[in-house]
Amino acid sequence: MRQRNLRGLFGAALIAVAVGLLAVACGGGDDDGGDPTTAPAATTAPSSTEPASNGDVTGTVELVALNTLWDKSELKAKAGTVTFNVDNQDAGIVHNLHIFKGEDAKGEDMGATELEAGLIKQQLVLELEAGEYFFVCESHPATMFGPLVVE
Repeated sequence: MRQRNLRGLFGAALIAVAVGLLAVACGGGDDDGGDPTTAPAATTAPSSTEPASNGDVTGTVELVALNTLWDKSELKAKAGTVTFNVDNQDAGIVHNLHIFKGEDAKGEDMGATELEAGLIKQQLVLELEAGEYFFVCESHPATMFGPLVVE
């Protein structure tokens, strides 16, 4: 009887481990269920070790995707030719950078990188005039978005 109970417990443990592994494997999918056409109502503030923005206003913006988050919550750029260097450090997870004119993804489509799984580096070069823009990862619009100010 004791051996039968141990087999039952062992079987249940194996099933629990298999379900857990399956959940983890499916957790990094391309769609988090968010709507890329609207900005989410609430955001997660960056930790104190993350820069809130890219700082200096230049024609080049460096952006890193890691743990399904951008390393910056807002971007700044100088009007004219703007080069976005996107470093997807999420192995096997699909990201892209999409820029819209205005405060959300309902504005004019300015351009985007391809949706591609990391590890990968991509570059997007756009001609942008001074104004407000919105950046987002189309795979993770609930956690990877923010304003872009072009001066």
